[in-house]
Amino acid sequence: MVDSVFGNLDKEATKEAFKEYLKEWKKYKLKAMQNFPGVKSPSMDGQPNDGTPHDPDQKFVNHAEAEYQWRERINCCKNLMTVGEDEEILGDILLHRFIKGWSAIRTMNYINEHYNAYMSERTFRMKQEQALWEGALMCPDDSVRIKR
Repeated sequence: MVDSVFGNLDKEATKEAFKEYLKEWKKYKLKAMQNFPGVKSPSMDGQPNDGTPHDPDQKFVNHAEAEYQWRERINCCKNLMTVGEDEEILGDILLHRFIKGWSAIRTMNYINEHYNAYMSERTFRMKQEQALWEGALMCPDDSVRIKR
């Protein structure tokens, strides 16, 4: 697709890269929980110290970066949901399929029940592909948009 805003993008590669980007949510969530900075008694230099011999500031930076990364992935789904009525379903599909890790059938049943609609499996797959494409275009991380 040639686009004046995004340039020449490889649609399939972009959707696949965005899918992987969303699936990394759990890795960053666990990393944020693991890197939660703790402060123990002050050391002899008067600076806070968590008892490890490394730079204490780096632990705060690592925690903040991991926290930002997992929240950004969820925000991609939520932002898509706010674009319009049709995109609300798309954002919900991304949230349940790739953030929560639900199966396609479980997500499709949830969408049908929650939005009081009937969506066939084929329609669901097409909506999922549309959600991945539109989500990738809205994603703040440029690395998910793969150029030809």
